[in-house]
Amino acid sequence: MNEFRLPSDSEHCCVWGHTGSGKTQLGAWLLSKKNLKSKPHFILDYKGDELINSPKNIREIGFELPTKKPGLYILHSRPDLEEETENWLWSIWSAENVHLYVDEGYMVPQGRHGAFDALQTQGRSKRISVTTLSQRPVQISRFAISEASHVAAFHLNDERDIKTAEQIVPRGFFEWLPPEYKKAGGLPKFYARWYNVKDRAKYILRPVPDVDTIVAEIDRQLVPKITWF
Repeated sequence: MNEFRLPSDSEHCCVWGHTGSGKTQLGAWLLSKKNLKSKPHFILDYKGDELINSPKNIREIGFELPTKKPGLYILHSRPDLEEETENWLWSIWSAENVHLYVDEGYMVPQGRHGAFDALQTQGRSKRISVTTLSQRPVQISRFAISEASHVAAFHLNDERDIKTAEQIVPRGFFEWLPPEYKKAGGLPKFYARWYNVKDRAKYILRPVPDVDTIVAEIDRQLVPKITWF
């Protein structure tokens, strides 16, 4: 088996898992392993999750044109701000050489010729990578699935989800277990299955570090905010 590796700056990634599965913590850990000093990294946040908003040196932005300055920026959006979000995503597409992290991917404006689909299908040529988190694969853009180079999945048992995911993962992936886990009766809580599309390699991903460690690693890479007393 090929050695496990994280997504590169030219690869998209999907993370699927229900509430409480560890999805957001895994996604935040993946973000913490990025080189945040190399280029702009943008978070499109729909739910105001405490973890992803915890780093004290993250910069909150609005719907203005994205900066080209390296760092980590967060945009808080809502489903009723679809037009503003769509236009902002097109500005990300035009900016190039960025990373986009999307929590609750099903809330992103979707549709033919939409910006999110363009980021997925044309991202590699524009040096844009996307990490998309969602509770279920059936809820998100099909291009987020078909263009992913890596998939991390916590337990899925809905037939529609499995059928949708099998556009990219092999059949039987969600029942696959290495021998040691078969003996244990299945995957423990907060464990996930990981699939590397290019290498056609399957892995079991153990729980990632705790929240404080993840937040500290993100903050370590960012320029501290200036506080005036």
